[in-house]
Amino acid sequence: MPSQLSSTVESIELLASLDSVAALLRVVCDVSGLGVATVAEVTEQRWIACAVEDRIAFGLQPGAELDLESTLCNHVRSSHEAVIISDVTQNPTYCDHPAPGLYGWKSYLSVPVFRPNGTFFGTLCAFDPQPGPLLEQRSVIATLDGFARLLGELLAREEQRREESPGPRGDRDLEPLREQLLVLLEEDLQRPLQALANQDLSAATPQVRHWQTEARRLAERSAVAADFVRVRLGHGLPLKPALVDDVNERLLGLFATLQTRVPEQTLSSELPALPAALRLDLPRVLQALDAMLEQAASSNSPGGNLLLRGVIHERCYSLVVESSTAVVDPGTLGQLFQPALSKADLAQPARLDLGLYVAREIARGHGGSLVARLEDSRLRFILTLPTALD
Repeated sequence: MPSQLSSTVESIELLASLDSVAALLRVVCDVSGLGVATVAEVTEQRWIACAVEDRIAFGLQPGAELDLESTLCNHVRSSHEAVIISDVTQNPTYCDHPAPGLYGWKSYLSVPVFRPNGTFFGTLCAFDPQPGPLLEQRSVIATLDGFARLLGELLAREEQRREESPGPRGDRDLEPLREQLLVLLEEDLQRPLQALANQDLSAATPQVRHWQTEARRLAERSAVAADFVRVRLGHGLPLKPALVDDVNERLLGLFATLQTRVPEQTLSSELPALPAALRLDLPRVLQALDAMLEQAASSNSPGGNLLLRGVIHERCYSLVVESSTAVVDPGTLGQLFQPALSKADLAQPARLDLGLYVAREIARGHGGSLVARLEDSRLRFILTLPTALD
């Protein structure tokens, strides 16, 4: 059994060293709709914030200490039961508790974090000055419970790794965690969110429909994240090729959707007449094409042109996306297909862009390729599908 870290400084440094913890806290805020999320070490004497995602400038920082008796996390420590409050003013148990007034929150969650051996570390805690209606969804609470379990696994494995083999973490050490993360993304996050997104809420309030839109967006992001983990595990992407006879219509439909996102650019298409059907996984091809179009549009100058061409050559079908101009360094073309972490700012948190990374894997799954070229100041993406005409 690994020894447990007793120093708060060590706990903060340990959690800060795990990139997955910061990413997980960002998703906690996305899923719960709350503005602040933290992993806190909670003992019989102290409450210490070890990792923090603060989207509302609340001011909580790693290392900050709150009076233990003033927190609901102390109750979670002693009872080992989660506390979930969507609106404290409507909660008969906690409406008179001093914590909401002291810290200025109306919605709150605190879920216990246990190591796999059953020892208590602390809590996954989040709160917001406004009510949190998403906390009334069972699927959301189940997802947050899954996050707390994963945090306990991450914590324990890193503690054990440091005790047994100090030094950098290797892919071999991380593979079991990737497997667990894949299950978490697909079962505990993607499926519940997709179920919420598919509910008929046409008669619901605008706020509820807004959260359904957010659920749909998060389901799509978690699906891409699951693809990323699956590829990193060496499993490849699950593809379901089938004969499809309306390929051009679906491609043009996607193209029209892009036009609403980039109205300042002129879009045109040149798609050849196709055989009665093509054999491919059309939803996956559309996913890859969307990533190509998005990147080409973002690299194009305002007022530029964007062209989608289809090419049939020697039993291969290729889709070419071409911009009229390109704000791209030729030396960075290869990096376009690597996971890219955008910089965070006051308006938007950092985001991991996986679009072209997954798009290239989709091409490989079809036995094809996806390349980027810079010719005559034009950025050109070429997706080749050699088996589509078989």
